[in-house]
Amino acid sequence: MQSLTVRLEMVFGQVKAAASGSGEVRVIDVGSDHGYLALRCLEEGIARNAVCTEIHEGPARKSQAALKGAGYSDVSEVHVTDGLIGVPLKDNDIIVIAGMGGLNIIDIIGQAIKDNGTDVFKNVTFVLQPQKSNEIVRKYLAETGFVYVDETVCYDRDIFYNCIRVVYKGITSKLTDEQACYGPLLINKFDKGDKEVSLYFEHLNKIFEIRKRSNPTVKSALEERKQNERK
Repeated sequence: MQSLTVRLEMVFGQVKAAASGSGEVRVIDVGSDHGYLALRCLEEGIARNAVCTEIHEGPARKSQAALKGAGYSDVSEVHVTDGLIGVPLKDNDIIVIAGMGGLNIIDIIGQAIKDNGTDVFKNVTFVLQPQKSNEIVRKYLAETGFVYVDETVCYDRDIFYNCIRVVYKGITSKLTDEQACYGPLLINKFDKGDKEVSLYFEHLNKIFEIRKRSNPTVKSALEERKQNERK
């Protein structure tokens, strides 16, 4: 069985949850690196098919070699492309965009909407793990018509990571600055006493104390969080 880092195990957990009861699933891993996540999904029967995309040929070859070496060539594809360009989406797809900056994730989703339209998006799940600009990603998702299904956090090699699972409903909404910076569902988990989320929020509070000097959104979020924690 393909082993994964703690961060990718978190992402895999969201993919597994999304696949539950969804019938025939195809996992699309954007920026797949070595193809480990796609391989794990195939090994555990989470997905019937897997697609890996890479913008550079070197990493694409690594993904292809991993999938071929494990005997999954017939049920997998590897594309050298930017994001999802040239990969038409279909019902029950689970699209993973992990380990990228938030602005890159927004660009990829925006291009996918232009290429595919929004009808197919209503039967597709996105599992996102931004490395930065979380508040921008969260606001974009809400304002574009996505609904939050789950958010999780993990601590891997001295770094906190968060993962967002969303589906498209075409219903736009606006997040408060606090929700955008801390995560709307993570706030609920914090309120219910989730220990890992509590540690994550402590970490964010320290970072935001520094960032608030130059970022009004972060300043507003931090003030709102402090007020809510005192209630």
